[in-house]
Amino acid sequence: MILVTLNRNFSINFVKNCRNFSTMNDLTTIFLAGVASVQPKSLIKKTVQIKNKTLIVNGNEFVMKKPCYVVGFGKGVYGMALELQDILGENLQNGVVTVPSGIFTKFGGRPKCECRIQFIEGAKDNIPDLNAFEGSLKIKKMIEKLDKDDLVVVLITGGGSALLPYPKEPMTLEEKQIIIKSLSKGGADIKELNSVRKKLSELKGGGLAKLALPAKVISLILSDIVGDPLDFIASGPTVTNLDSPDKALNIIKKYELFEKLPEHVKVILKSENTFKVTNAENFIIGNNKLAVEACRTKAISFGYETRILTTKIQDDVEVLSKFYAELAALIYSSTNKTDLRNFLESAKSKLDDIDVEDFLQLDFSKNICIIGAGEPTVVVKGKGKGGRNQELALRFSVEVNKFSGAKMEDISFLSAGTDGMDGPTDAAGALGSSNLVNKAAQFHISPTQFLPNNDSYNFYSQFDNGTHLIKTGHTGTNVMDIHLIIIQKNK
Repeated sequence: MILVTLNRNFSINFVKNCRNFSTMNDLTTIFLAGVASVQPKSLIKKTVQIKNKTLIVNGNEFVMKKPCYVVGFGKGVYGMALELQDILGENLQNGVVTVPSGIFTKFGGRPKCECRIQFIEGAKDNIPDLNAFEGSLKIKKMIEKLDKDDLVVVLITGGGSALLPYPKEPMTLEEKQIIIKSLSKGGADIKELNSVRKKLSELKGGGLAKLALPAKVISLILSDIVGDPLDFIASGPTVTNLDSPDKALNIIKKYELFEKLPEHVKVILKSENTFKVTNAENFIIGNNKLAVEACRTKAISFGYETRILTTKIQDDVEVLSKFYAELAALIYSSTNKTDLRNFLESAKSKLDDIDVEDFLQLDFSKNICIIGAGEPTVVVKGKGKGGRNQELALRFSVEVNKFSGAKMEDISFLSAGTDGMDGPTDAAGALGSSNLVNKAAQFHISPTQFLPNNDSYNFYSQFDNGTHLIKTGHTGTNVMDIHLIIIQKNK
């Protein structure tokens, strides 16, 4: 076995005698470079200072009349909270932070320092649970006691919605879980999910800032939403809910759930959005643009001709896999730049950050690495085990195999979540390639046996001894997914 490692927290095992081991190694190392660039501790260190009882965030000064409070929720807040505690020192009163189940195991156990922050694990597999509910209740009780001389620092990252699930009464946590699960299985994207969460939650959609009044709120945010919209990241707990009053209701109706809801939930959905946040300052300290730039730098260091395609992927994986496969095949053939230009121009309606002219300057004689990022969706029709990244990698392999111009081992693909989690599995994602379909036949399996049941994890577990699954465990961060395509021209 070979260990691909960037630091002690992130490592992936591969079998060295895989025929395309070198490319697999490059793909995963490039991915891990992106993950390392958005580690929350380093981002906090770059962003926050304390001088003479003044909190300084990106050059903005906030005078503290007394020690401040800290609350947080999300997949990346553990490292943020520990670093912030070190920076604040005696300027920290206490805090409550909810973190994903299993994160202490990944990072060597609970902190051994004299902590003023209480850490609560919850939301196993990113599903709100009783532990997350109790953690959000503790946060609620802390902030609603604050007065005008208090300051509370709120740490927010992706996964925060599941770790701050306190519902509006009289709705129960179980009722809210059923709604969110049904929307997710129906193919609702993250913005649709968070619009509903904002409406149904006591602390989301500006609710946390409202409860903190008259205290001052400073939010430090690691974005996991395309375009970094503050009112959608972790469902906007410290930002005015800008949705129209009937937006969440219309989403519920779109996915044909309204008639199944209890009457008290319907009442909540029909209520007005009236509160405007005036007591909070919000700062984005990291996003997927930082991660893809780090991926680009690493790919260039390996000698690849490299381009960033987009940071705004939101398509369904079935559609996206066909797009990526056709792009890879066009670049591989590289005989007609007009076709490539037309293909990229047609994508600009959805991916407006594609730089078509820059793409056309690619040196097609070299090995090429294309980088994309965002958060695609998947419609769950079956009862299999998997996640959007594993399904995307598998679907890409099927689609690229259809292009006869591409040699069997010349196009490789990675899709993985920067949080280390992909659906209810122990994988962050998976690797695909133009030879995967043919090679799978050697193991007497075919992707078409698994895709209709959304069973990508079991395919990859049976394929090539599971070596194409990417397993990092919790990474302590979350800036959506990274997609990498390597097109080899020279071996």
